Order: sequence, then structure tokens, then C-alpha cells
Amino acid sequence: MTNKGYVHIYTGDGKGKTTCAIGLAIRATGAGKSVYFARLFKSESSEDAILKKVGIKLVKYDVLHPFFKKYSEKENEQKAKECITFVRNVFDDAEKGNYDMLIIDEMGPALNCGFVKENDLADLIKSKPENIELVMTGRGFTPNILDLCDYGTEMKKLKHVYDQGVMARDGIEK
Repeated sequence: MTNKGYVHIYTGDGKGKTTCAIGLAIRATGAGKSVYFARLFKSESSEDAILKKVGIKLVKYDVLHPFFKKYSEKENEQKAKECITFVRNVFDDAEKGNYDMLIIDEMGPALNCGFVKENDLADLIKSKPENIELVMTGRGFTPNILDLCDYGTEMKKLKHVYDQGVMARDGIEK
């Protein structure tokens, strides 16, 4: 058995990226590991209560998802500074708290919309403590970032009710 932690990325245009990360968080918790779950761009989700109940530390960076709100260039620059500061603080907190797993939900969109710069994220990944499992989700990871991961999974949409005008439903998509 090894104490080495690896880097996971769940990406693609299909449903299930966050759900996969939550499944991994619950599995790790069931094995006695401590999990720190940082969520970008989602204020509330149906799984929040259960994550907290099983002892997973949940923190949120509450802004509207860049898919749904377009920011001005000035707002983008400010959000980029805030977001990378938030991520670095989460990373530092996880390291200090001796967490075994750190999940950063919706990191792909943060990178894709410029809230997090590719070189900043690459530096963050490279500075990951050896024993922490780092999991990131979302669309928009660059090839350079994907090259830095140990596990890369792409969710591919074949069909989705959103294309028929059905918005996210509690307990299913959120």
C-alpha cells in the first residue's frame, strides 16, 4: 500500500463529473480518509447535507457559473484573482489539515474562462503534497493540464434533457 496521492480529472460535455468526484469522496471517507471538497460556481446542491453528514469538509466559492453569466473584462480580472486566491487557500488548508483528498469541483470552467490561469493551475498541481489525492472536475481543461494528471476521464454526452429545455432538477442534476 502506498501513501502517494495522484491527480484525477473528470471532464467532458456529459453529465456525471461532479457525481463521480462525490462517489470517490464517499468511498475515501468510507475507508477512513479525510476529504476536503471545494466547490466553484455552485452555491447549493442536493448532496451538500449528506457530504457534511459523513464528515466531508465542504467550502464554496459562490459566484454564478461563467456558462450562465458573462462578466466584463474588469470583472473577469477581479474574479480571476479571487478564484485563484480561494483555490490556493483551500489547497493550503487541506495541506495543513492533513486531508487525504482534495476535490476542486468546476476547476475546468475556472480555467476555461480565465478565472484561473493555466500556469497557476500547473504550479498548483506540481506543488501538490505527495500524500494528497487531488481531484478536479469540469469542462475546459487544457491539454497541458491534462498532461499533468494521473487519471483522466472524459464524460461524453450522448443525449441530455437540457437540450429539450429541461433545467437542472434537484437530486438529479443538482
